[in-house]
Amino acid sequence: MAGPDERTVRTAIELAVRAPSVHNSQPWRWRTGGDALELHAGRDRQVPETDPDGAELLLACGVALHHLRIGFAVQGWRTRVHRLPDALEPGHLATVELYRGEPGADEVALAAAIPRRRSDRRRYEPRRPPESHLSLIADRAEATGAVVRAVADRRARPQLVRALAECARYQLLGPAVLLELAGGHWPPCVPDHDHESVLLTIGTAADDRLARLRAGEALSEILLAATGLGLASCALTDPLGLADVRQVLSKELLDGAHAQVVCRLGWARLNAEPLPATTRRPLDEVVQNLTAVAV
Repeated sequence: MAGPDERTVRTAIELAVRAPSVHNSQPWRWRTGGDALELHAGRDRQVPETDPDGAELLLACGVALHHLRIGFAVQGWRTRVHRLPDALEPGHLATVELYRGEPGADEVALAAAIPRRRSDRRRYEPRRPPESHLSLIADRAEATGAVVRAVADRRARPQLVRALAECARYQLLGPAVLLELAGGHWPPCVPDHDHESVLLTIGTAADDRLARLRAGEALSEILLAATGLGLASCALTDPLGLADVRQVLSKELLDGAHAQVVCRLGWARLNAEPLPATTRRPLDEVVQNLTAVAV
């Protein structure tokens, strides 16, 4: 059976590269050809001061991988993913095989959310999203194998909020990180002193490269499901750079699982201006063996 045509592949990758990444670094490379695609880490796009061990690079690539799968699903192509397939090539993060299959209603909704999703770091409305929304979002993310918990613990939430406030005031950031922020146009997230947002923590049983990639896939589920339900969202990783914050979240909230990322959810302010889409790199910079197709 013939694989998808170039237009289909291009459309799926265009959706994949809408994934958020630290300081909009977009640290991915795609290789196409035959009946499969390959996702590779773009190490030249790693931001060393903010992400010295590449954990956030892997997280972003996991989000992009999930976006790609949704992009293919909505066009009638299912995916079979082999993660970290080559131990001798650590930058090769996934190989994606394709086969025919009709999309489900959930996948159609998630695909529609991709171009509408924004990282909204502003203050949210002082009302909590309904529990039905939060349960649906958490269930979708946990279907990927992650552990997802709301940070409502009397010890964990205040400590996390304090860490967010410190990061927002740049108390933890040196000059090199500030330069990375300036280049990426990523302002800090507003701390929620009046609890207008929900903080969901994604945890994984392991804390290795595969776990971080899978955590990104879970994060994608949360961000897209939240967008589809009309919620604002943004991913937070700065506070998890503090060992004591990670330990509290792991022990008090995640039953020993490793905290990988926190996602902030809520209702955008009624008078908030729409956020513009963040600029993305041209496909010819991130894709090999894909012929440009007019769309």
